[in-house]
Amino acid sequence: MAILETIANRQSQWSETANQLKSTIDRARWSVFALSSLGAVLAAVASQLPDNTTAPRSTAAIAGAVSLALATFFTQRLLGTDRISAWVRVRAISERLKREAYRFAAGAAPYNDPAKADALLDEEGRKIEADGEDLLPQLVRTATQGSLPRQSLQQEQYIKQRVQGHIDWFTKRAGSNQAVVVRLRRVEFALAALATLLTAVAGVAAKPVIAGVPFDIVAFTAVLTTLGGAVLAHIEASRYDFLVTTFRAAARRLEDCTNRPRPSWSDFVNECENILATENTSWIAKFTGKPEATSSP
Repeated sequence: MAILETIANRQSQWSETANQLKSTIDRARWSVFALSSLGAVLAAVASQLPDNTTAPRSTAAIAGAVSLALATFFTQRLLGTDRISAWVRVRAISERLKREAYRFAAGAAPYNDPAKADALLDEEGRKIEADGEDLLPQLVRTATQGSLPRQSLQQEQYIKQRVQGHIDWFTKRAGSNQAVVVRLRRVEFALAALATLLTAVAGVAAKPVIAGVPFDIVAFTAVLTTLGGAVLAHIEASRYDFLVTTFRAAARRLEDCTNRPRPSWSDFVNECENILATENTSWIAKFTGKPEATSSP
């Protein structure tokens, strides 16, 4: 099982690297969302302040410009195509190594011949990692052993750890993503409703005076519309709806596979792994526009 130990260690590195890259991307997306929203609000406030309040107006205008500039900077440096591509490629390599390791540990084809299994896994592992040689400088050190098995699995162990484990994970992640998108859509709905209300009020009411300064309601209506657009853009960039759909679909397919009669153990394992491969390929295509090149089981 030395080769399985090696694959498990390397997969742990790829997985931890993918986690860190994804964490950076998530923080950058939320930062861009917050900075863009703040910049829009400050720009609107600055436009409403009279010329005789030079200092407050300049302060608001500068703060708004800085916020928008930082949002643009983070978008270019942390959310560029190269960053997204690197994260997706690292995660894809991690998942491919994981699939082969579970096939090997479960004794499924093509690893059902003990005399050839080690050599086959070594060859497949080298082939998978060769696709990411340019990413090796980004790999991080990790003290954790990861989730991969390091010895043979009995049938019930494979079902519990790999299949049921992923069903639970997909279900949980679908729920958490659904909760986020529901909250964000409620915020967007409230912003749109408030913008509509202010538009109606602006047609019949005088300009409100806040701290001695008359403010144009129409200007803030535009800001609310901009903020609503930023919320929708964040939802689309994070692919929340897509992830909810694919996670739930993958969980259902795994459940169906588990409940059906098994023609053979190898067929069952490979069907489960192919379901996971299909899910993996779908989100790679969604985030990059091109599918992962997967090897045949």
